[in-house]
Amino acid sequence: MEEKISYYLVLELRPKDFMPVDINLLLNNSKKYKTLRDIDAFTKNYTEEEIKEMIKISNSVPENYLNGNLQIINDCKYRYLVLTKDINFSIDTFFENYIDDKLVMNKFINIYNKYCSTTKDEMKKHLNEKNINNILQLLFSNSYEQVRNIYTYLYENIYNDKNHVS
Repeated sequence: MEEKISYYLVLELRPKDFMPVDINLLLNNSKKYKTLRDIDAFTKNYTEEEIKEMIKISNSVPENYLNGNLQIINDCKYRYLVLTKDINFSIDTFFENYIDDKLVMNKFINIYNKYCSTTKDEMKKHLNEKNINNILQLLFSNSYEQVRNIYTYLYENIYNDKNHVS
């Protein structure tokens, strides 16, 4: 099923001042990068610094934008964290480390309910049983964007806080 919303890798110089990055120019190919999954498949292979260097070499954006923040936006101008190889976070490891932390699991179920409300009761059951395999199986049965939204929330709001990563 094709997504109706298009996503774009951009450099943001100032709020609402974006310059789109044509990934095809960086990789010298003609693949369409219009979904979150496709953009993530590209960005996960590089650090943010490497991506900005590729943009600089391709001369595909005005030089002053190279100092901007790398972002993903969609047609509705929603922002998404750019997943790069700088991000060392695994959902599997997250549950292995925090399954016994009730506060963290409450935060997880709240964000899960926000994006996947139809299966929240089943997820609560797996959390109560502390069955990580079933938790992961149910989590990954959702759409890529739902899982990605949960992943980025956990990374930005729990993992970074717990590990004091800046």
